[in-house]
Amino acid sequence: MLSDYTMKKYLLILVGVAVSVCVFAKKGHVEKPDSVRSNKAKAFFQKTFTFADEWFMRGVDTNYLALPKYRFRIALNSEFGSVHTILLADDLPYFGNLDARFNSNITPKLGVVASFRNIKVGYAVDLYKGYSNFNLAMLQNAFGLEILRRKTFYAKGYLDAENIDGRTNIEAGDISITTFFLSAYFAFNRKKFSMPAAFNQSFIQKKSAGSVLAYVNFDYTDMEFQKDSYAAMAGGLRSMELYQASLGIGYGYNYTPNHGKVLLHLSAAPYLVFFNRMIQTGDTRLILPTEEQGFNLIFSRKIKPRFPVFISGVVKAAVVWNINDRFCLAMTGVCNNIRFRARDTMYETNVEIDPQYNPLINMSLMTWDWKANVYFGVRF
Repeated sequence: MLSDYTMKKYLLILVGVAVSVCVFAKKGHVEKPDSVRSNKAKAFFQKTFTFADEWFMRGVDTNYLALPKYRFRIALNSEFGSVHTILLADDLPYFGNLDARFNSNITPKLGVVASFRNIKVGYAVDLYKGYSNFNLAMLQNAFGLEILRRKTFYAKGYLDAENIDGRTNIEAGDISITTFFLSAYFAFNRKKFSMPAAFNQSFIQKKSAGSVLAYVNFDYTDMEFQKDSYAAMAGGLRSMELYQASLGIGYGYNYTPNHGKVLLHLSAAPYLVFFNRMIQTGDTRLILPTEEQGFNLIFSRKIKPRFPVFISGVVKAAVVWNINDRFCLAMTGVCNNIRFRARDTMYETNVEIDPQYNPLINMSLMTWDWKANVYFGVRF
């Protein structure tokens, strides 16, 4: 057994060693000031951004294209746009020969666009009527992908039908129109030509150049009756949905007379629409011989296209003024053409009139969907 003196001696030695280790550790560990940490974070982000800039400029002819000095951009955006639809049909139940035309209002919308180099997100809202547009895009010199979604309840127009006395006006709020576009392009002259220079200002076109452009698109359009009386006149029809996929090839040109200070862009491409689907949805009142009240039937059917392929297209234009490294002013416009033709049997669902009335109809639908933007951007 150790004596009390020996135990106290060993205990003091252990305490001394522990204190020495703590003092040494404290001296060896120096707290880094916030400025050192901040500098390391800045260096990391700067290295990442530099790597991204080198990737954006890979394979680019610097005599024709350059990156702006600043990577980020915030822009105030004023957006105009409208959907103009013409629907012609023969021998429709209730209507006979039909001529219907709808236009959405072009009330300007106020929005914001946020960009990092070639990636941008935009949102615009009609402050008076309350509906909005959403846009997401990644535009590269070699390729690009853009998503646009737009909906409005303020389309108006008229129905002019053979079996209806006079023209029936459709007021704003009676129908809704929703459009969705998913568009991708490939530029064959990516070394000298830049779509982002025109539509995102993430490149500077220093010399004029053009390129052949290839497109792949998916379009969706939905028109819905918001008023029961129109649905009743149409035999219970509530909505028409159109799905289309297309391939196109065209040409675009960027013209700059002063090394990128001002840029004028114009491009166009015809589309070969190889996938067409129209779906009609609605409800009708079905009365059976043994029933007095009857009940509602929900119907949904596909309309067969008359031709397996259609020709449509797109036209784009832009004017860009790069005021200096910080500020830019741009005006852009895009107009899409959507077509659909059908020759199909329209089944009459109201057995009170004639359960065997199945006329062969001809239907032609054409939509012009255009959008224009005026925005002022600040780079930082």
